[in-house]
Amino acid sequence: MGPRRLLALAGLLMAIAALVVFVTDPAGDGGSEGERLRPGTEAGSKFREGDRAARQVPLLDALRPVLAPERDGPKRLPLDRAAAKVMAVGFEGRGPNSRLRRRFGARDWGALLVSGDNYVSPSQLRGLRRAAARAARRAKHETPLMAADPAELGRLGPAAQVELGIDGTQQEVRREAREAGRRVAEAGIGLVLAPSADLGVGGGPSEERAFSDDELIAARFVRAAVGGWIDARVKPAPGRFPGEGAASQDPLAGAATVGLSLDELVARDLRPFAASSAYAPAIQMSAALYAAWDGVTPATLLPEAIRLLRARLGFKGAIISADLVAVTAATGGGVGEAAVQALKAGCDLLLIAGGREEQDIAHRAIVDAVKRGEIKRERLDEAVRRVNALRR
Repeated sequence: MGPRRLLALAGLLMAIAALVVFVTDPAGDGGSEGERLRPGTEAGSKFREGDRAARQVPLLDALRPVLAPERDGPKRLPLDRAAAKVMAVGFEGRGPNSRLRRRFGARDWGALLVSGDNYVSPSQLRGLRRAAARAARRAKHETPLMAADPAELGRLGPAAQVELGIDGTQQEVRREAREAGRRVAEAGIGLVLAPSADLGVGGGPSEERAFSDDELIAARFVRAAVGGWIDARVKPAPGRFPGEGAASQDPLAGAATVGLSLDELVARDLRPFAASSAYAPAIQMSAALYAAWDGVTPATLLPEAIRLLRARLGFKGAIISADLVAVTAATGGGVGEAAVQALKAGCDLLLIAGGREEQDIAHRAIVDAVKRGEIKRERLDEAVRRVNALRR
């Protein structure tokens, strides 16, 4: 039996096993989820109330790799293109115009990050999306995702943000997220840095944008908002992991510290992330410094923080970095060094909202780090695969 037939047989057996688990334990009460999420402390038991239904594997999804296998697998991109593919870059100016079209086609970007300064109307935003697609085609690149923080999309109407809190219901939050997603999708945005999964601690930087200061309420509302965005075919990226509710200030405004222990983070701040980690296509990391680890390295650059998300919460999607320009305010280093460290730590899509100079520095730093072996090519290829999956 050839290797392809063996792979197909193995995939079929895995699909059958998934079906058996689904049929015999449809509520997910087998205990494996709680065991995977438990960090070894009493606080870890808080994770038992996760969204078990979302973790079930439909039979068709389980069989899809067997029914339609990739014949030769994805081809490895040239290093220059692969380094650009893992970057989400902001840009200056409104358009579309010839200068922006050249900028869009300069590299095979993974995503283009839209700000409120880039457009004055939904039609102009759609024009930017079409210009990016045309520029990519001319350069024989893939069309990048258009991404945005919903706070930057106010010109699309009030439904661009989801602001219901403790006075709302899960159904209302999901409906509002769905309506927001429809407006955003019509304008050409495919990825949003939302919803906020932080807790609204009194006096904290997330007080105004968080759903609640209660971790159980926040968890339910984050899960509902994620579902609403997905209903509208927009990819949500809850953030910012592992939670900024207790930060000394907004990390985007300057260096910020979260003084909680790991047990305290697990007991409260991670609950909203755990509630949606099974089906959120992406999660964004924080630029804050955490006493739970060394207290001097932003979470975006910490392998331990990313392992917490991958191994203990079981997250399989794309991990988006914090804005790396903001990260440098905490590290004191350059954006190129931050890009290399974030990719090494396990981030898949590196967000650089700064100008072209910072983005070029980061791109060169990634290429050079792979050439000298500081970043393994396999790590870069893994990040490219996750970004491509997010695009699809």
